[in-house]
Amino acid sequence: MLYYISYSILLNLIVSYTNIEYNLLFVDKNYKNVDNNIIADDLNSNAIYEMINDSINDQDTIWVRTGAGISFIYFPNYNFPSFKSIVHENLPAGGAPSFIVNNNVMALSGANSIYQNNRYRPMGTGISWSNDQGINWDYIEQPIDDVDTSYILTNWGNQDSIRFKAITTQIYNVTYDIEEYNDYIYATSFAGGLRRFNYMSDSPEWELVPLPMDSQSNLLCNQINIIEYEYDPVDPPIGNDNHKAFSIFIKDNYIWVGTGDGINKGLIDQETNCIDWIHYNETDGMGDRWVIGIRNQEVEDLDRLWAISWDPSLNRAIPHNLSYTDDNGLTWDFISFFKDIGAIIYDLNFDEENVYASTDLGLYRTYNGNIDLWFKYHIEDSNNQTIMTDKIYSSNINFINNETILWAGSPDGLFYSNDQGFSWEMYRAWNRTVDSDNHNKRLSAYPNPFYMDEGYGKVRIVYYNGSSNDGYLDIFDFSMQHIVSINESEKIGDEAQFIWSGKDKFSRDVSNGIYLCRLTLDGKYYWTKLMVVHS
Repeated sequence: MLYYISYSILLNLIVSYTNIEYNLLFVDKNYKNVDNNIIADDLNSNAIYEMINDSINDQDTIWVRTGAGISFIYFPNYNFPSFKSIVHENLPAGGAPSFIVNNNVMALSGANSIYQNNRYRPMGTGISWSNDQGINWDYIEQPIDDVDTSYILTNWGNQDSIRFKAITTQIYNVTYDIEEYNDYIYATSFAGGLRRFNYMSDSPEWELVPLPMDSQSNLLCNQINIIEYEYDPVDPPIGNDNHKAFSIFIKDNYIWVGTGDGINKGLIDQETNCIDWIHYNETDGMGDRWVIGIRNQEVEDLDRLWAISWDPSLNRAIPHNLSYTDDNGLTWDFISFFKDIGAIIYDLNFDEENVYASTDLGLYRTYNGNIDLWFKYHIEDSNNQTIMTDKIYSSNINFINNETILWAGSPDGLFYSNDQGFSWEMYRAWNRTVDSDNHNKRLSAYPNPFYMDEGYGKVRIVYYNGSSNDGYLDIFDFSMQHIVSINESEKIGDEAQFIWSGKDKFSRDVSNGIYLCRLTLDGKYYWTKLMVVHS
């Protein structure tokens, strides 16, 4: 049962290769512009965790995993992007910790937050999949063991009575990564371990997949010592870090699973779907042992597997080495460049021999494919919009009408460049303000709620500004005590925005609660409400 588990490192450690931060699981409804159809206008969220080129439409479509679901970009007018989102009643609630596009098959996991014991805790909300490029969706709930005992007994291969720690709640049971292979969807969940289900079945059911214990270098199907073996993600020495599953990658019939104790290479039997495992970690040459992401770089005679590995020794993500293997795991090596500069890697992407690293310090790229030489892109908006953070969660490259477009996803919007990163355009989604007699449409705050301790620590208050005057903003608490005045705004087309850090006129953080924002423009007042939350 999950409440027995004493995790020393929880999900606020994880901005996994699935790139979903615990503190950004809160869904900002103000980002959404949903209609009653399958396709909605604009991005679901400004938190951009991953971008995937469509495998069918020849990169004319880019799928975007966001903090509030799945969006996509397409190019109806030459190389000018249009932004849309998928909405469907069978999609999991909340943000999207993981998403895959494998030919016609698409699948994503969901995660949300629940306030419990004076803090917000992450919880998984299930997995949805589509066999027709996102038109129709099926759904399965987050894997939960409906039992009253601490352990359950399960079958694997030709063996039975294999002991698994029972997971009886969605809390901390978040699916960070998924893969599809041979009619199965595999899922890695921090508390729930490695599981899978046959999505082609009329009634899919979750199946537990054993991984080696920390002390085991391998685990062979049908040769498990059921007396000594148990699957238990409790912290050692009681349980096993190798049963805390974060990331997954499948190529041919090899399956790779990253955990809290390195990485596991499995060989999938094509007839039985049973798996033989080899377990690698620092003793085999890897740079760090918490493998939160796996990426494959394949070009000409190079077939390199990268393991984004974090060192969690301080109970938080810290700068780390980047591990890789060029011989399918026989030998491992790592580079220390990002550890040396104090950067945390969230994701990797590739353009032939070049590697792009998305980090908390920005977007980096190798110089002519040399993994010991990296340079940083200088990302700024050509329209001079304020950039709240240097963090880049994801990157992507696609080719539209013989033109190369470089993308970078951040907690605060999407950047794209048509000139190899020398200049950038910034795109954000929000509830657009309009010149209307309805004053509620004149002023809009986002993100709302505003979680001061998370993301980039600032909130934007946007208003329609069709006049030559700039206006000014006053913020009051709910008792109408004046908090602060903001006089400077920046233009965004026919709109403008104020930026507030959540501090009062004395530079002190404001308390939790509802705040009233009053715009004064052309002698008139316009109001909106903003909720401020300290996590």
